[in-house]
Amino acid sequence: MNKIASKQNNIIKLIKKLKEKKYRYQHRLFFDEGIKNIDLSLSSNYIIKYLIVRENFKELGFLQKITAQLGEQKIYQVTEEIFDTLKDTVNSQGILAVYEMPSEVNFSKENENADRVLFLDHLNDPGNLGTIIRTALAGGISTIYYTKGTVDIYSPKVVRSAMGSLYFANMQIIDNIKTLHEIGYKIYSSSLEGSAAYKDSFTDEKIALVIGSEANGISDEVIAISDKKIKIPMDNKVAESLNASVAAGILIFEMMKDKLSL
Repeated sequence: MNKIASKQNNIIKLIKKLKEKKYRYQHRLFFDEGIKNIDLSLSSNYIIKYLIVRENFKELGFLQKITAQLGEQKIYQVTEEIFDTLKDTVNSQGILAVYEMPSEVNFSKENENADRVLFLDHLNDPGNLGTIIRTALAGGISTIYYTKGTVDIYSPKVVRSAMGSLYFANMQIIDNIKTLHEIGYKIYSSSLEGSAAYKDSFTDEKIALVIGSEANGISDEVIAISDKKIKIPMDNKVAESLNASVAAGILIFEMMKDKLSL
């Protein structure tokens, strides 16, 4: 295992920069923290470039497991003081992995064969995005499209709140939802003005479920081409709307209930 004792080490300086989006994409790297997330990533196609462990890291069994898989040359032990400058969580477990971003794959109409997908329309809260990714995978959806105005999927909070699900999601930026319409998807939008109650409304075989931003909802151009506008009924004396990730969870499991045998 390598040891780093200086904050001026080039690897340490690089990881600090990865908290900012421009450096993540400049270097095509991002990081994640915690044993569970990192352990899940080991069975994915994501590649770990560096593994940073705090000098008093106690989970030696996990360290031994990951060392056997990565090799000692990728693993660096640092002091608690240095680790504290890198972490993005308050109660860190003392382990952090730096990953290579996967190559960007252009959307291909010919390769799209998933029956049910998500489309995230300018979602801008990182915690909500991470939770939606996690919920989608739990509900049997692995293909998630998102607009360029959506928060960066590799921001530390998104990665952390996805709880390892990001490593198994097919995440793709798409310029126009009309592309999905053209290959046979029916567009179902979550809307407070929806005319269809969410219960038993997901009747088409190929569906793209749209979740909008927390502040502005779904954009007018998406609403205009929607085949169904789905509404979740609620007691308006309590709340006028639901958090985006909560609404997504309700709709995802309703949409997938037949496939999940619920």
